[in-house]
Amino acid sequence: MKAFLIGLILLVFCTGCWDMKEINALAIVSLAGVDKNPETGEYTAYYQVINPTGLSTRQGSSARAAVYTYNFKDFSLGRFTDRTSRVMPRKFFTAHLQSYIISERYARQGILDFINFIELNPERRANVVLYISDSPMNTIMNSFTPLDRVPGRFIRSLTNLVKPSFSMGTFPIRIKEMAKELHLHTPTVVPIVHYAGENPSSTTNRLEEIDVSKNGMKFGDGAVFIHARMVGRIDETSKTLYLVLNKKLMKYTETVKINGDYVDVEAQNVRVKRKWEKDKHTSLFALNIKADLRILNNQQKSKMTVQNLRQIETSFNQRLEERIESFERMGKEKGWDLLGIQDNGGNEMTWRQTKVNIHINSRMTAIGNTSTPYHLE
Repeated sequence: MKAFLIGLILLVFCTGCWDMKEINALAIVSLAGVDKNPETGEYTAYYQVINPTGLSTRQGSSARAAVYTYNFKDFSLGRFTDRTSRVMPRKFFTAHLQSYIISERYARQGILDFINFIELNPERRANVVLYISDSPMNTIMNSFTPLDRVPGRFIRSLTNLVKPSFSMGTFPIRIKEMAKELHLHTPTVVPIVHYAGENPSSTTNRLEEIDVSKNGMKFGDGAVFIHARMVGRIDETSKTLYLVLNKKLMKYTETVKINGDYVDVEAQNVRVKRKWEKDKHTSLFALNIKADLRILNNQQKSKMTVQNLRQIETSFNQRLEERIESFERMGKEKGWDLLGIQDNGGNEMTWRQTKVNIHINSRMTAIGNTSTPYHLE
């Protein structure tokens, strides 16, 4: 009886699930986008809210859209949550946010205000992946996506596919990574999303064509950021090289030419080491690169021999060295320290005059199922 009374008294102090959120009462945001007018300073925020009934496979469902896109305009980022309560009949909820997309014109103005807003927000989503759009935000945020009806999940799935290629499973760029790299001289490269097509696929009928590349989002080039401001862009090849040389990407594909024929190889487990070499007259910055190679496609008609494998390794080394030299020149011409010389012991005033020594050592570890490709005499 005494134990019963004690238990009854304790129940009085139990509040129950006071912080429980009913899913039907939430406006679950999957994707968010921001634009900023450079002339007026006015922001436009886009939120894609998941429509549960649109995801249902039940026949006869009246709602077809998997998401609804809301947009709001204001001069302060902190007032958008309040604005959603005037239009959305559910509580604004961002805990399942997949990605942020920033317009290119906003990125070129600098997004330090956006980073601070995310970092200082009690419900911040700083681990969310960031993208830059070179297409109109209205087009990007009002388009259906193939194979996955939720655009935010579609974008995050594309990111997840390349995640194993990155060192320590790090995504290409998240808000918290950009915040950590704000004071570095080494630029931060953010993936650019582009919409292929003149008009958005705002209805599912636009996706009934088999060629989805005509109307859909794709990723390629990279936006170059220095101190949270976009200063330019680089192509997909340069973006890959940037990620490799800055120890973020450990696997990529290269094509070399051997005896007049093409060979596609995959560089795996790429390791990059940096060190300064002593010289009496100039500063020498050494890049030591090692990689394991695997043949993906071999168009040679000659038999695969040890000598031939050495040729592939040598050609890969030469090709990568040429790319790095061109990449380095481009960075110095634009004033971008893409190799991170200043952040690795270099001088802020003389880093452009620093000579870079490149040492590459690749090793063929896998050649495929056949030692000689099939061909007709």
